[in-house]
Amino acid sequence: MRKREWLLFWLGSALILGGAVVLGWRWWRLHEATEAQRRAHEWLSRTTVEPRTIPRVFRRGDVIGELEIPRLHLSVVVFEGDDSGILRLGAGHIPDTAFPPGSGNIGIAAHRDTYFRPLRLIRVNDVIEMKTPAGESRYAVTETKVVRPSDIGVLARAPGRDLTLVTCYPFYYIGSAPERFIVHARKVG
Repeated sequence: MRKREWLLFWLGSALILGGAVVLGWRWWRLHEATEAQRRAHEWLSRTTVEPRTIPRVFRRGDVIGELEIPRLHLSVVVFEGDDSGILRLGAGHIPDTAFPPGSGNIGIAAHRDTYFRPLRLIRVNDVIEMKTPAGESRYAVTETKVVRPSDIGVLARAPGRDLTLVTCYPFYYIGSAPERFIVHARKVG
């Protein structure tokens, strides 16, 4: 019986320690993302440039701007790139799509379980604001749809597609979600 008590003590201690490590790791990731958002907001608030002086090439991790959907109380900084490291810190501008405030189809992606969770409540005609150092653009949602991850045609330039938001779907799926939730919006100002 003594051996069993000893084993249970060490097993319980290991489980508690493992839980503390996982919680600490999760807290650090949350802190890292919060700090990246704060620094980017500060930079955006004190930076203004003329639209014609916007760089033609952005590097991975550069701040592109801030995306807001007022009705959903969604506000997130958009960084250049769409890899897991960028999407852990905020939303990401999808490479090879247009840059704000230019013309074309601007692609923005974020995780469904963090920054783009409110998109599950978005409706047609909701206003989306994109603020950059070169100014602010407003978009109105024209449609939402669910597609396969391989359907990259949703990022193509087309009427009513001036801004496309992409996140995984279903929103409450556990694990790697099998589909993508797409929001198309047209520029209105």
